[in-house]
Amino acid sequence: MSAPPFLREVYREHVDHFGEPTDSIVFDDDISCEGYPARIDILIWDADDHCDMTTFSTIGMSSVPMPKAAYRAELHFAVRRHLDDKDKHRIARFLANLAMYPFQVGDPLDWWHTLRDPGPIPLYDTASCALLYPRFVEDGWDTSMIGDQEVRFLNVIPITPTEKDLREIDLIEDALSGLDIFEPR
Repeated sequence: MSAPPFLREVYREHVDHFGEPTDSIVFDDDISCEGYPARIDILIWDADDHCDMTTFSTIGMSSVPMPKAAYRAELHFAVRRHLDDKDKHRIARFLANLAMYPFQVGDPLDWWHTLRDPGPIPLYDTASCALLYPRFVEDGWDTSMIGDQEVRFLNVIPITPTEKDLREIDLIEDALSGLDIFEPR
């Protein structure tokens, strides 16, 4: 089945920003549930000679409005290393499960939210919580308007429980300064 026009546009925005993905993994429910995305594609841009990061993005989370939110969202995740197929699949499954979180709990995800237990984060042994971060640089990309719908791109940053317990964003950012947040820890 072909993707709806809205998701085709979300995909096109990603290609415009990152180029064609080098890989993708699909998580497709055989039986769709009302109010839940029926399919989550995980796009992957492998690390290469020009960029030492493997980057992931969900496509499909934004197909359904999140509960209690005036915007839709997709997740981004990056790791500073080349990954084998096993690790790519583990991270893809983690992101697909995390994409369902707002629909399961009935609350939206947004920038600066922290999650105490988003499930095991592949490659990250001590950073078992998550911070949802906006763009990393002033002219970065964290929002697109698709028709009249705002889509926010939430960068999933693994953080430690101690960092999460700081609670205030400024304190968390201070704790992360000087760390390579894209390097598993």
